Amino acid sequence: MNDSTSKDETQSWFEKRGNVRTLIGVLIVACIGLAVADLFYENDHAHFPIEKSFAFQAWFGFVVFVVIVFLGVALRPIIKRSEDYYDR
Repeated sequence: MNDSTSKDETQSWFEKRGNVRTLIGVLIVACIGLAVADLFYENDHAHFPIEKSFAFQAWFGFVVFVVIVFLGVALRPIIKRSEDYYDR
């Protein structure tokens, strides 16, 4: 391999800043599009009245994800082992 290869040639597709920004932009547009699409149909199979609210699946999923992350942070001191736990 030639030592004169630039850093850009050795980076993968996800490591290039422009590609990551494009991917994030596409995901934001897709999320907004799906939230807008929620205006055009009604969930007839809802078990609870709150499930019929606008973009329920999106905001509920986000809230639950945040709760899970914070629970993981809170549980870490309880289940953490010392660095040499298996070497003793």
